[in-house]
Amino acid sequence: MAAVHRGVRDHASTWNDWDRNRKLIVVLMMLLDDEAPMMLERQVWCRQWLLRRTERGAYHTIFKELAVEDTPGFAEYMRMPHAKLVALVEAVAPFIKKQETCMRESIQPSERVALAIRYLATGETFQSLSFQFRIGTSTISCIVMEVCVAIYRVFGKEYLKTPNTSDKWNEIAQLFYSRWNIPNIIGAIDGKRILIQKPARAGSHFHDYKGNESIIALVMAGPEYECLFVDVGTNGRNPDGHAWHRCSLKKALESCDNPLNIPPLRPLPGATKPIPFVLTGDEAFPLSKHMLKPYPRRNLTVEERIANYRISRGRRISENILGILGNRWRCFRAPFLLQPEKVQQITMAILTLHNWLRDDRASRSIYCPPTLIDREDPNTWELIPGSWRDDLPPQSLLPLQPLQPALVHNYTSEAKEMRQEFTRWFSDEGDVEWQRRMCGL
Repeated sequence: MAAVHRGVRDHASTWNDWDRNRKLIVVLMMLLDDEAPMMLERQVWCRQWLLRRTERGAYHTIFKELAVEDTPGFAEYMRMPHAKLVALVEAVAPFIKKQETCMRESIQPSERVALAIRYLATGETFQSLSFQFRIGTSTISCIVMEVCVAIYRVFGKEYLKTPNTSDKWNEIAQLFYSRWNIPNIIGAIDGKRILIQKPARAGSHFHDYKGNESIIALVMAGPEYECLFVDVGTNGRNPDGHAWHRCSLKKALESCDNPLNIPPLRPLPGATKPIPFVLTGDEAFPLSKHMLKPYPRRNLTVEERIANYRISRGRRISENILGILGNRWRCFRAPFLLQPEKVQQITMAILTLHNWLRDDRASRSIYCPPTLIDREDPNTWELIPGSWRDDLPPQSLLPLQPLQPALVHNYTSEAKEMRQEFTRWFSDEGDVEWQRRMCGL
């Protein structure tokens, strides 16, 4: 009897399953019948105007015309001479080249690099570049990121590395002294907030004190406007001082092991008291053993006013390198509509390109002409602002906020003695004839 009941249940279960499947089949047939016209319309592989890329796309028209007919125009269009772009393509091609298929030809590495550089140089949206290059927006997004990653992968280790030998640091310090009349300086550091679109489900993680979504970038400049160190990616919610306190450069400078091989303490020229090699920074950075910053702008003595002028004169180079980046790579002039990790990769690629282009004398004059940066009149020592200052301030590069007054006096005695020694030297052994006039004394 139990077997009979079990057989009835199994039969009922089978019938119910068949009934449900029958209803599902009927519904699917109805849907397929309704969608049939739509499915027929989607048989096109891609939009017709995209198929004319090799005939009318920007790379196959204006790009090639400028390369042949207008050398200065090409250099402005791509931020580098044609020969330099060819070298860039040859270097990164193995990492971005795609396989040909029987369905279609792949986009060649030269066109991929041209597209990515054009995005970095203009900051245009992917939709705008899609109409110019006749490439789909999703494909453009992939191309830009692949090229940026490849640039940093190929050139980053050589052109975006922090020195780690005493000889190199001594060379940098000597250049700072000969060009900016300030010794024992191994770099000028500055920071900016890079605005981004709020990531999904990020909450207030990137929300900064100005009401924007941002990440923080710290850049240390060398005496020839090269980037010696970069730290980018700290979320904007953190106070500006936090970016420096968590920075690997700060930890390396303060480490007892001296991983960067910074030279030992050395007296300033003509003096006897040994002091450390230091960076120069503005009010956003705390005074410390390895960080020289100006005095607060109140109740200053004559010597302190002179020291502020001399320190700021040596620190100006860090402002200029960020000004160059905003002028040459205009993707920094609007909030990035990308994830923070991608913005970080783009920033690293741009700084790598910056050092790579400045390393070659021929491309340096095109990428960064002398009138672009600040310079001084050789007779009066008056500042002649660089043309990068003529542009509107980059909307996505905001200066760091100075430290809160409560933290200003929290300096070690060693840091105070270091700045006092510089202050004394500027008005004694290191005195220059024009400094009092420039300070209004």
